[in-house]
Amino acid sequence: MLEISPTAQLLLITFFGLLLGSFISMLTWRLPRMMEWEGETQLKHISFSRSECPKCQTPLSWKELIPIFSWLAFKGRCHSCQQPISARYPLIELTTMFLTWLVASHFGLDSKGWMALIFTWVLIAITVIDLEHQLILDILSLPLLWLGLIINTQSYFVSPNEAIWGAVVGYLLLWTLFYLFKFLTGKEGMGFGDFKLLAALGAWFGINAIPQIILIASLSSLITVLALSLFKKRNLQEPVAFGPFLAVGGLLTLLLGDMFIVSLM
Repeated sequence: MLEISPTAQLLLITFFGLLLGSFISMLTWRLPRMMEWEGETQLKHISFSRSECPKCQTPLSWKELIPIFSWLAFKGRCHSCQQPISARYPLIELTTMFLTWLVASHFGLDSKGWMALIFTWVLIAITVIDLEHQLILDILSLPLLWLGLIINTQSYFVSPNEAIWGAVVGYLLLWTLFYLFKFLTGKEGMGFGDFKLLAALGAWFGINAIPQIILIASLSSLITVLALSLFKKRNLQEPVAFGPFLAVGGLLTLLLGDMFIVSLM
């Protein structure tokens, strides 16, 4: 095979991240709706049907599918109906491209690096869907959990024993908090998807990473909610999607290890 320099590899994977961001933006738009309309048995249709304008349902031409540039070229509007197209699409594409570059720069492109990239891409999809629908889909979180357990049989990030207990404790911790909160208040404080996501993060990074992930998620969610309420962007009584903040904890743990919690001790 043709050998290319590390710099060229990084550029190629970054460009691939941009293209994958376009797929993720489409997937996160369609997946919750497909689940609602047809159920999980019909998910095979998601990636094979042609992309179309969400407003007028006109199929998009190849020029309108070019990541970021098509949105800029058409000034954020559909070429057919001239209705504005959400900035979510270029934002997801740019975020995926940046995080792909960041993770690839940190780990390289060996087998561990590719596992870290897959982890990152799935977290992006989970985050977008939870932000928009307050829903963490099993079709994303459970494969992430199993993949973490499988790769750690080879101790990619932690030992198999740490991975298993990380998954168990991650799930049971939020499960216990959920039912304790419900018993005390009569309300549900979070969704079951959060349990599975933390279990997946525990499977990747082990039981010792759970306190750090919870701490990062709790602090970041608190700061975000207070900032939004301060600028009157949301009411403090409104429910908050916790999955994105768990994802932040997972991503920082991927990149920094236990550096965050060690610095606070």
